[in-house]
Amino acid sequence: MERVFDAVCCNESFARVAVAAFITHLNPTLEELADFKTAVSEAVTHAIIHGYENLAGYSRHGKSIPAYSIV
Repeated sequence: MERVFDAVCCNESFARVAVAAFITHLNPTLEELADFKTAVSEAVTHAIIHGYENLAGYSRHGKSIPAYSIV
């Protein structure tokens, strides 16, 4: 799964909710879910603040797999 969104701080909450929705099928505890959301918040905020420094851009999160590598 890969999510691409504008590299602006208001999208941090979008990334946090997207990851939470993606992992709910694993039945995490509330504490585990909170830990995931905190980690995503910190990672996205860090990437936006330190990676783009007020430049326009997109933030990519996730792992994409080229079609030819799927056997």
